[in-house]
Amino acid sequence: MRDENVLYWIWLSERCGVASKDFGRLMEKYDEPFDIYELKEEEIEHLEGIGAALKSRLCDKSIDSSYAIERYCKENKVDIITYGDTRYPDRLKRIETPPVLLYCLGKFPNFNERLCIGMVGTREMSEYGKSSAYKISYELASAKVLIVSGMARGVDAVSACGALEAGGETVAVLGSGISVVYPKNHDKLMKAISRHGAVITEYPPFEPPHGKNFPKRNRIISGLCQGAVIVEGNMRSGALITASRAIAQGREVFALPGKINEDNSEGPNELIKNGAYLAQSSDDILNFYDFLYHEVIYYKGHTKSKKHTLDISGALRKYGVSDTKRGKNYSPKEDFGEELMSASDIITKKEIFKENKAEKQEPKAQTQTADHSEELLASLDDKSRIVFANMPIDKAVSTDALLDTGLSASDILTAFTVLEINGLISTLPGGLFIRK
Repeated sequence: MRDENVLYWIWLSERCGVASKDFGRLMEKYDEPFDIYELKEEEIEHLEGIGAALKSRLCDKSIDSSYAIERYCKENKVDIITYGDTRYPDRLKRIETPPVLLYCLGKFPNFNERLCIGMVGTREMSEYGKSSAYKISYELASAKVLIVSGMARGVDAVSACGALEAGGETVAVLGSGISVVYPKNHDKLMKAISRHGAVITEYPPFEPPHGKNFPKRNRIISGLCQGAVIVEGNMRSGALITASRAIAQGREVFALPGKINEDNSEGPNELIKNGAYLAQSSDDILNFYDFLYHEVIYYKGHTKSKKHTLDISGALRKYGVSDTKRGKNYSPKEDFGEELMSASDIITKKEIFKENKAEKQEPKAQTQTADHSEELLASLDDKSRIVFANMPIDKAVSTDALLDTGLSASDILTAFTVLEINGLISTLPGGLFIRK
């Protein structure tokens, strides 16, 4: 159902900006943006946990800009999905910095009922990366998996083309406003995606594609999905930002293996070495999620798709997507700043396991009696005990389901690992955990 407070959500989004941690704190105190809009200056000043800069902006009650944005969206058939809208994806709502709203061209999918996979990688892809990204996306889309990417040159655009040619749905998450086609030569692709899926962004309609926007955009790609596939990228690739976001959000990370000593293979190979799942084909991804999503995966379509002869070059020409070389409209370099990290910097279950194993010379046995479990729990850190106490006795849970504890997604993941090492919980497919 469409939220009737759209105007005030736009106002709040302009005040909070993008990837605001303060927004989540405001939502803990107030149900509607109008309640925040009505606050007096002295009430704003006494808001706890809110930064001074945002307090100052909240005192600005002008809604002229909000009116203009709302009018533009109505005139150009841009849908607005707010944090209070029932269509707002549950997974996205539970990330650390959820967007206040999303602008959408096309039909906004029901993310809650779909298996959604993010496809990301380098702009400077190899022939191997191009064919792999296209084939995996084509086959997944044929199985009615929703493909999510960034519409960037390279792996992202090729993945979107694969999904479109399969007759499936795809979603592009922009690092610019909805009125900005970026890269400029992807206008055909953007129109096709909006007809057979959705183009979405949290940035206001006329926001240009600043380099600093893209790392923040990546948290939405991973946040919308159950898992992300990293196709190619060197050790300082922007695709690894998506991988780090996915890990922090409790999502699965899959990586396409590549030849050693090749720059584009460094990132995926390092991710696999540190615990990411190997993705040699679409089968690896579907098999992983079969346990939870068997009913929504269209296996008949997937089987048929593997028999098709794929005309990748023809599909790219059809959607106006450039090949591996840079064109005149080459994208400006993304500004990763402090967001940039290498694959070896990403905390994974494998690394956490090593750390805990080093601390415990003799790990506890995997099978524990109730008495031993209580004794063992008492010896663990506070966060692990909180996570265990909030896990249902006979029901599997994801990282997102425990964010209400006040712990971050990375803290919960670490606690899951500690609990699993000590034999108190088990891991199930699809990123779920259950008590033993």
